[in-house]
Amino acid sequence: MLAAAPSLAQGATGDPAALRAEIDSVYQQLLVDPSDRALNRRMIDIAVQLNDYDAAIGAVERLIFYDPSNAALQLEAARFYMQIESYAAAAGYLKDAQALPDLDAAQRSEVATLLAQARRETEPSPWSGFGQIGARYQTNANHGSVALGLSEPLPFEKPEADWNSFALGTLGLAEPVTDNLSIEATVSGYYADQAKINRLDLGFAEATVGPRLTTEDGGLSIKPFAIVQGILLGDEPYQSAYGGGVVTRLTFEEGWWVEPTFEYKNRSYYNSDDYPDATDQTGDFFTYAVDLNAEVTDNIAVVSRLAYYNNQAAADYQSYDQYTVSLAMLIGFDLLGVEDWSLSPFARYSYTSFKGIAPTEAYAALDTKRRDNLWSVGANLEIPLRENIAFGVAVEYSKNVSNLDRDDYENLSVIFGPQGRF
Repeated sequence: MLAAAPSLAQGATGDPAALRAEIDSVYQQLLVDPSDRALNRRMIDIAVQLNDYDAAIGAVERLIFYDPSNAALQLEAARFYMQIESYAAAAGYLKDAQALPDLDAAQRSEVATLLAQARRETEPSPWSGFGQIGARYQTNANHGSVALGLSEPLPFEKPEADWNSFALGTLGLAEPVTDNLSIEATVSGYYADQAKINRLDLGFAEATVGPRLTTEDGGLSIKPFAIVQGILLGDEPYQSAYGGGVVTRLTFEEGWWVEPTFEYKNRSYYNSDDYPDATDQTGDFFTYAVDLNAEVTDNIAVVSRLAYYNNQAAADYQSYDQYTVSLAMLIGFDLLGVEDWSLSPFARYSYTSFKGIAPTEAYAALDTKRRDNLWSVGANLEIPLRENIAFGVAVEYSKNVSNLDRDDYENLSVIFGPQGRF
């Protein structure tokens, strides 16, 4: 069969129909003798002219089967797999080629270059992000109470409905350093502009960074981190904070994990015309939390959080202990012929016990310390518009029951707007 090489070399060139006819003829001959090197080489030449890399791969893999120690063939197979963006298969051949002794310096350099490219393409991007713009309506944006109760010595603010427009975004980085170490960082920002109650215009920015250490089997990871944040309220500096913490994740199986978290923040508040006593809140803030995730099916997950917050403020009446529990479901489904809808109903309860008597009660010679019970229920809906872009709608009803009537309130919040992620 090797004697056929000259006639094969003089086969059809350029004309796709003639090339296709010849490749069919060569294929039939290979069915008789798949080890024929000249026929396989001609198959590769024709397939490349036709951009038929699958056929070229089949031919070069037959050559490798009969000559597995040929590094040039391993490299050739890798090139073809790169052409069809089958990077994992290409990486396999490149690693095989690296292990062969007859690889020359130029080939070794090409292998290293292609292997780096294959790794970049097969590994997920270390960057992720989420953003949304939209509007929010609240029936009680200022958390005003509905009536003056017997426990109130002075008048207080009544409920006021309001709209705001907002923009938010989060950028995340998870950059692998080794198989067991990565560097993770997030930067988040939010700004909301109220239509009427301008003193509630809110700006927020936060950044975190830290290494994540993971065991060989991926079952346990630990991430110490540093955090900084800043808040504007009424377009005036309101708070700055710095601190750190540690997050530990124990994974039982894919989609099932528990994540204890500790976080400390040193918070500084700043007085303004709208908030003349803000500095009373300056102090240390501690978070102790456990998050649980259970992926029940491919389309349903249950997420819960238990948390204890300890706020040690400069003024006792701003210091508190808070206990929180939340439960949510993440439900994915298809609707109206469109895939990847998402619905997330949730419920949350918190109990807050303040440690000191507020100035209002002290002025009236009362010894009542504030106690709050806050209930919230709601749901988030994501309506897919195109890949990675959706229209988000969130509805939440909150009711706070306090032993101080001025802190009793109800609020219905509706948020909507387009959002995107990558």
